[in-house]
Amino acid sequence: MWTPNRRQLLVAGGAAASAALLRPAGAQVKTLRPFRVGVVLPAKTGLSTVRTSITDYAGEAGRMGTILAEGKIGDPASAAGWHLEVLQANSPSADAAKRAGERLAATGNICALVGGVGDGQAEVLSAIAEKARIPFFNIGSPNDALRNAACGRYTFHIEASAAMYLDMLVTWSAAKGQKRWFVVHEDNDAGKRLLQRATKSIATFGAGGTVVASAAVKREAPAYINELNAAGRSGADVFLMLLNGSDQIAFLGNMDDMGLPAAVVALPDAVTQTRDYIVSARYLAPGTNPRYRPTAWDCTMTANGAAEFNNSFLLRWSFPADPTGWAAFSAIKMVFQAAQATNSLDGPTVAKYLEAPGTTFDLGKGPGVSFRPWDHQLRQPLYMIKVDQDVEWQREEIPTWIALASVGAEFPAANQTGTAIERLDRFGDGATGSACKF
Repeated sequence: MWTPNRRQLLVAGGAAASAALLRPAGAQVKTLRPFRVGVVLPAKTGLSTVRTSITDYAGEAGRMGTILAEGKIGDPASAAGWHLEVLQANSPSADAAKRAGERLAATGNICALVGGVGDGQAEVLSAIAEKARIPFFNIGSPNDALRNAACGRYTFHIEASAAMYLDMLVTWSAAKGQKRWFVVHEDNDAGKRLLQRATKSIATFGAGGTVVASAAVKREAPAYINELNAAGRSGADVFLMLLNGSDQIAFLGNMDDMGLPAAVVALPDAVTQTRDYIVSARYLAPGTNPRYRPTAWDCTMTANGAAEFNNSFLLRWSFPADPTGWAAFSAIKMVFQAAQATNSLDGPTVAKYLEAPGTTFDLGKGPGVSFRPWDHQLRQPLYMIKVDQDVEWQREEIPTWIALASVGAEFPAANQTGTAIERLDRFGDGATGSACKF
């Protein structure tokens, strides 16, 4: 019969004591309940430095945000009796997102899904969430259709809607005296809907502005010479680009070559809000890249607790937080708030809490941040960031990444009259006329 010696007993005892210290306090007396969140995002995989697509830049920031949330929210979750675990899946395409989302919903025992970065990914994940009856947090798609006829009972939008961004862009431009608009959009149904919504924004917030001309273009067009010639003849003083990120840079490059003088504003998406994209646009179109860009978050924000998140992200990753990093972190934070409030991670229970009129969230954006009950769009301030055209960016020098841009203005302005919710509902589509039916 084997008998442990004194040294073996000491080692075993020390290991047991260490394990007890490392366990969350509640875990020593009871089993922690599972709190599992599925994250489906395009991201760089393995040790390769080759990214699968342009959406990886936004997806990677989102992945970082969820990992940060797992670390920072894990301890308070354990103290409350939950074991937080974030399950990551890579999704370079909508098909890949569908497979990953279905797998997580079927076998992952998840209470929520986070994703929506990349063409079609929010749509497929929303459908999966509806079937599984668990919340899906869209952190990447501004597509207005997802807030209208294609809305979902279990889909919640942290990314701002295209309508919100357009209302802000027009308000910003009108304040600068720009009233003659040339709008370039994709030559498809989605592009035409964006043109219609932009026209509505200009009529509502444009201070007498008007669309003097527009152009419909194919995706991935090699050149926009004809459209830019038409824009020049129109006498427009502001160009609005309703194009994807890659085509925006191509359009700006052509405009730069032709030396057109009009100001440019661009509808953002998850990719165009990244620091990587800002650097690319500034380099490829030094004369025409927008001096101000709309965004849902910026790494230079400090008020309302924003500095705490930005500093935590920077310390964890040695990289400034792009908007999807903040949005992904916020998604997990909101689920945990729901679990604390309801003592449940049941999908319908969490969804009911998230959409309740009295539920608000502290996300580093001040008071009134909540989901609109008619379409589940997050009420939130948006920002125009000022791009520094002179800072010499160096990939290995983090201060130069941060210095690329800073917050120039908040919209709607914090000093506007009315309650916080009334102020935040000024931009975007209201309940009247909404096609969303839960």
